Amino acid sequence: MSISQRKRRPNRQNAQPAKNKKRTSDAAGLARMRVGGAVPPLYFRPLGPDYLVTNDAGNYAFLSHAAFRDVIAGRVSPESPQYHELVRKGFVDNGWATTILEQGFSARNSHLLLGPSLHILILTLRCNQQCGYCQASRRPMSDGSVDMSQKTARRILDMVFQSPAPALTIEFQGGEPLANFAVLRAVVLDAERRNETARRTLYFSVVTNLTLMDEDKLSFLLDHDVTICTSLDGPKDLHDANRPWTDGSSYDHAVTWIERIREAYRTRGFLDDDYQFNALLTVTRKTLSMPDAVVDEYVRRGFKVIHLRPLQPFGLADRMWEQQGYSDEDFLDFYQAAFRAILARNQQGIEIQEKTASLFLTKILTTYDPNYMDLRSPCGAAIGQLAYNYDGSIYPCDEGRMVAAMGDQAFRLGSVFEDSYERIIHHDTVRAMATASCLETIPGCAHCAYKPYCGVCPVLSYVSQGDIFARQPTSSRCRTQTGIQDLLFATLKAADHKTIEELKRWTEQREPIASARHSDRVEP
Repeated sequence: MSISQRKRRPNRQNAQPAKNKKRTSDAAGLARMRVGGAVPPLYFRPLGPDYLVTNDAGNYAFLSHAAFRDVIAGRVSPESPQYHELVRKGFVDNGWATTILEQGFSARNSHLLLGPSLHILILTLRCNQQCGYCQASRRPMSDGSVDMSQKTARRILDMVFQSPAPALTIEFQGGEPLANFAVLRAVVLDAERRNETARRTLYFSVVTNLTLMDEDKLSFLLDHDVTICTSLDGPKDLHDANRPWTDGSSYDHAVTWIERIREAYRTRGFLDDDYQFNALLTVTRKTLSMPDAVVDEYVRRGFKVIHLRPLQPFGLADRMWEQQGYSDEDFLDFYQAAFRAILARNQQGIEIQEKTASLFLTKILTTYDPNYMDLRSPCGAAIGQLAYNYDGSIYPCDEGRMVAAMGDQAFRLGSVFEDSYERIIHHDTVRAMATASCLETIPGCAHCAYKPYCGVCPVLSYVSQGDIFARQPTSSRCRTQTGIQDLLFATLKAADHKTIEELKRWTEQREPIASARHSDRVEP
């Protein structure tokens, strides 16, 4: 049964509506200005006493109230100090505004026609840690029935290589994927063999808690350029509280292997090992009071990127929300404090950046779109990524698989044993999710100043609001994304030259798989 045929889930709100939100006709929205006969669209949002304006080419400008009114009225004089900036960015038409908008929009959305480039393989549901925020519905290490077989893996690769995408990323997740290392090894070797004929750009990635790492596994991963991603939730007490392990301190074990992996990269002469090895962080209630300590832990461990990710209502995290959850305002307060701490470290010459900010800044400050699955319009569900469960079931994204693990098969597209690639890609649920994540169709998104940079997740909307079509006035994700972008634009507006240059360095696209990776929300 397709998702369009299913009954709505009960509405579930995880956070309270934003407080004191001014909602008037001139608070934010879309304007069409008529200058020289052209009517290019312009999105706007108050930012302090001034206005932020954006357009579909991804360009932006800060305008005083008077300058904003002049632009809307079409009376910007060539003698105006911002005239040339506004013309160059397509906000004032001198005959080229439509071309500027068309070229910018086309360049930023060219990835939509490539096909699914990210393929997530759930090698097992077994895991030996008991994280309170687990989204993956872990099973005990003794349950071998939830391991992917080599037969299933071969059928998955048959489908992976049917994607027309010129670059393919195969990402191994779990559970703890190293618990089924034999299949991981087989997939890598088989994919490399197939690629001798397919001639794609091929990447591999594994998301692991490192508890089952050993020298033989590490050597294989490095020999085959498999990017390693682990979890580091902060200092020892915080990490161990978030990620309990019956065999000892999960922090001590993780840090030991973090250092060993870095040493192995240096031994092999990698010039920038940090972008072959990275870590994820999930913000829990315990994290909220520790922004500086968390940032300093990542600096101490040599990571140049930290990803401050809020809890999501999947799996155990959904059931434990009352004990672990927090309001959007609490998260944004923490995020702002951590963001300021990171900027302060940058001013001290320490290279570190925050991942969500980096993604937004890349869209804001450059003409390049990092193709991040959760920040696309439409989102990457099926048209940019596919997730394959251990039994060969196929989902448009790993979040869809998480919903299935919660007992709801609304997002299941089929199976590698029963369905063709064409049938999966043309599934009614894929069409519905693409429609539901096209920002032009969503009230609250269609006219938002942040539309050129943002995206929605239909699966998250389904879980939290009971519908794949987001209702943004009550959307926790919308409030969080809006708050982060408010912070970034306010920072850009007030920044001196040194800070601007530092933030531009955050936009460097160093990760070879960055164009294919999703939101990194899944916990190893």
